[in-house]
Amino acid sequence: MMIFAQVAKTVMKPTIAQSNEKSEFAAAVERADRDCPIPAALGKGEVTGIKLENGYVTYYLKYDHDFHNLMSSLGSDTKAKEALLMCFLCINAQGGNQGDLLMDLLIRQNCGLKVVITESATGRYECKASVEDIKRLRERYQLNPHEALYNLLSLSIESQRVNLPMKVDEGMTMTDYKLEGDHIVITMQIDESLYSIATMRSNRALIKTSMIEEGLKDPESKTLFDMCKVSHTGLVYCIVGNYSHDEFVITIPSNEIREFTQTPSNVNIQ
Repeated sequence: MMIFAQVAKTVMKPTIAQSNEKSEFAAAVERADRDCPIPAALGKGEVTGIKLENGYVTYYLKYDHDFHNLMSSLGSDTKAKEALLMCFLCINAQGGNQGDLLMDLLIRQNCGLKVVITESATGRYECKASVEDIKRLRERYQLNPHEALYNLLSLSIESQRVNLPMKVDEGMTMTDYKLEGDHIVITMQIDESLYSIATMRSNRALIKTSMIEEGLKDPESKTLFDMCKVSHTGLVYCIVGNYSHDEFVITIPSNEIREFTQTPSNVNIQ
C-alpha cells in the first residue's frame, strides 16, 4: 500500500491537467510495476507485479510457504475489504492525507483495488474492493491513522484466534489472544511440572526485561512491538498454571513500548 501511495502522489501533482490524469495514472502504475519485485513482510514475501486490469489496480504478491499473511487469514471477503480500507487510512500517516488522496484518485478513475496472493501458507487468495466498496467503506469509517491501525490490529488478532490453542514451546501453550481496551492480552498456560508460577513471580522484573530484549531480536515479536507502538497499545502476558490455575501477569504498557521501539521506517506516526 505504501508503494501505491507514491503512485497516487505522482499522479496528483498540481501540474498535471485533469484531462491527462488517466494516462498519467496508467503510466505511474506501469512504472511501479517495473520496480517489482519489491520486498514485503520483513523479507517473507514480495510484490511481484502491479497491473491495471479489468477496472482494478491489481497487486500480485507471494509469500514464503510457511508464512501466514493477514488478508487470507481473515476468513471472509467483508473483513478483507475492511482491512484494505484500514490500509488506505493508515497511509494518511505518511503526511498529506495520501490515503484519502489515493481513494479519491481510484474513485475518479473508476478503478477498484484487487490483491492476488499467488503463494502463501494457505495457498492462493484473491480479494477485491470495487469503487462502490471504497465509497461505502469510506463513508462508514471516519478514522485517523491511529484508530485505523487499532482496527487493523483487531482484525489481525481475531483472525489468529482460530489457531488456538497453540504450542509455543516445551510445556507452554498459548490459549487466548485478544484485544482489551488499550492492551493486547496474551494468555499462556504452562506445565507446572516444568515451570513454577511462584518462581516467575519472584523474578518478574528479570522476566519482563528478558521478554523485551529477546522480543526485539525476534522478527515476529518485533513486528508486534511495531504495531503496538503505532497503534498506541500495550501488551499483557497472563501466565496460568495448568494444575493450580494460579496466574502471573506481566504488563508492558504502551508508553514503555514507545520508548524502546523505533517508529517503523515506512510510517510517520509517533
